[in-house]
Amino acid sequence: MAWALSFLIIGATFYVDLHLPLGVACAIPYILAVLFASFLQPVWAMPGIVLVSSILTIIGIFYSPQPLVVPLWKVITNRALALFAMWIIAILLYHRNALIARREEAMTRIQLLEGLLPICAECKKIRDQADTWHQLEAYLTAHSNVTFTHGICPQCEKRAMAKFKREQGTQ
Repeated sequence: MAWALSFLIIGATFYVDLHLPLGVACAIPYILAVLFASFLQPVWAMPGIVLVSSILTIIGIFYSPQPLVVPLWKVITNRALALFAMWIIAILLYHRNALIARREEAMTRIQLLEGLLPICAECKKIRDQADTWHQLEAYLTAHSNVTFTHGICPQCEKRAMAKFKREQGTQ
């Protein structure tokens, strides 16, 4: 739907552009096609539509049969501003779409970490969706922005020292 609407707007804008005097700001409606193109799925679709719109904006200068009603420098300035606006909007929409994709990826990761994690009661390994067991630290590091440092709590230190003394006493 967005494809058809974008090309319909491009075609209509080019048709009107060829039938209006050169001094009229006719290239601006191409921006609407760029806005619709931001909803298109292939990543190359929006730059492609901006490129087609840019080419038609330039072609419109040379193939307009109407007489020049304003100085040529105004026509070129007008077209250059339209091209600038198209490309700036396309760049901003591209970054917006990239941020939305990153947000969706982050939400997916958050949902993964919010759910129940199957954990071994003995060794504390985590089972993933493929029924593979991973060390707790490796799993959380791979699925989040967590980095582990290791230490020993006072209770474990006492147990480790007692075990060490027992082992030293038996030798």
